[in-house]
Amino acid sequence: MELIPIEQIEEQLHNRYKTSGFSEMLWKQDRQIMHRLKAHPALATYADCERVILQATKQSTRAHYVSRLRSIYKALNKMNLVNGNNPAAELPQVKPGRGVPKPVTKAEYEKLLAETKPLYRDWFILGGMAGLRAMEVANIRGSDLIESEEGAMLRVLGKGNTDLIIPIAPKVAEMIRSHQTLDRLWQVTPNKLSSRAAKEMRRILGPNAKHFHSLRHYFATTMLEKSGGDLIAVKELMRHTSVATTQIYTQLAHGRTRSLVNMLE
Repeated sequence: MELIPIEQIEEQLHNRYKTSGFSEMLWKQDRQIMHRLKAHPALATYADCERVILQATKQSTRAHYVSRLRSIYKALNKMNLVNGNNPAAELPQVKPGRGVPKPVTKAEYEKLLAETKPLYRDWFILGGMAGLRAMEVANIRGSDLIESEEGAMLRVLGKGNTDLIIPIAPKVAEMIRSHQTLDRLWQVTPNKLSSRAAKEMRRILGPNAKHFHSLRHYFATTMLEKSGGDLIAVKELMRHTSVATTQIYTQLAHGRTRSLVNMLE
């Protein structure tokens, strides 16, 4: 069968994306992926798809390429633009790799607390001394602080609509009390809090400073070190659903496994 010109294929596929409500950014991204095949879509092979995927160095990017190639060819076949060719159909499932946590260092955290403005200092205390996410910090209310004889506790409305109570350090409780309100401590959205905090971190630590979530990573590694590697206790403090998630911090707190294997020749 005669091949449909690539320009015509791109035009029709672009129109399909627009009528389906897909973003222009997604279309540009998928068109670039098709170009990387370096073959007409109706003639491209499994090897062509595999070559595109292997060009990516990150596991998450490879997984994304597999997903997009499958989606692209599904659309092309529905529109009868590639003569039934679907080299993406047999691509293996690529699982995105779990990213290695990148916590701030102890020195960096101390510098943040010492040099930041009062507003950001409160946010950094909740991130680095209680392990809270940006969305959790943004929604904290004074009424979430629970006093008890054993020490202060904090109610946290977290990821996946979880509603948990965790013990907190005296310094964290003292900061919450200082706001003298039962309502929300700050009228800020999670995204705005995260971006403003990251900007402040860059101001103090330099342009390569880590993001707000790195304070949560700092809390996890610090708790593992101070607990002697008590994964169960740290899992509860971090509010992880599985101890396997908590376990990824052990290589940072204890193992230094990367430096060991790098010694092999």
